[in-house]
Amino acid sequence: MPTDEEFLAYNQGIIREFRENGGVVAQLPFPIMLLTTTGARTGRRTTTPVGFGVDGARVYVVGSKGGGPSHPSWFYNLRANPSVTVELAGESYQARAVITEGADRDRLYGLIAAQVPAFGEYEMATDRTFPVVVLEGVPAPA
Repeated sequence: MPTDEEFLAYNQGIIREFRENGGVVAQLPFPIMLLTTTGARTGRRTTTPVGFGVDGARVYVVGSKGGGPSHPSWFYNLRANPSVTVELAGESYQARAVITEGADRDRLYGLIAAQVPAFGEYEMATDRTFPVVVLEGVPAPA
């Protein structure tokens, strides 16, 4: 598992490429967005590249953290402050993060795991249930 410093350096490269290429990151096998949250403890705004799924008009993200043993920092941040900024397809949106539960969570997770098999593999490698978060106010990409 990479260190926090290695994750940060990797993410900074992804963010740079995303912004330089209108939302396209060639090295990734799935689409991503940039999610900016407010730190739960620090109050600092932090931007993180995240893969996303689309369910009709809903856009959602999964807190997989590559199968790590804990949820990603961005999840704790949006749980404390659900007002987020999303960069997607060259546009920026203010959104509200809504954590899904039960059957809705399971169905959305199943959709993305079917599209990106790595998500299914990640969850099998850990004891935790990955959170699934709908981003209200973000239109589904065409």
